[in-house]
Amino acid sequence: MALIAAERGAWFARYRDEVPEDDGWGEGLDAGEPGCTYEPVVAWDSEGYALVVSREAGRLVRAAEVSGFSAMYDDREKAEAEMTEEEVLERVKTDREKRERRRGSARL
Repeated sequence: MALIAAERGAWFARYRDEVPEDDGWGEGLDAGEPGCTYEPVVAWDSEGYALVVSREAGRLVRAAEVSGFSAMYDDREKAEAEMTEEEVLERVKTDREKRERRRGSARL
């Protein structure tokens, strides 16, 4: 199988963390969404599948075949997904201010 090296830090595979089963008493479960982890894509196989390092297998495996796989992210999407609520609100506020300034200068 031919491998094509991936650009370092450009693509990531997202995995949902395992959530403990509900024991009927509601203990052991988080109130929110399960957490996510990101594994860097280190190569692409000849069929175009992303490959990540599997510590259990001790080799490269297709990202989509690992338990918990949910999506592929590029570096920008990963950064946005990891933003806190406050960071998102600040970014929206900054973008809104930029648009208002552009509209104001266009009217002159």
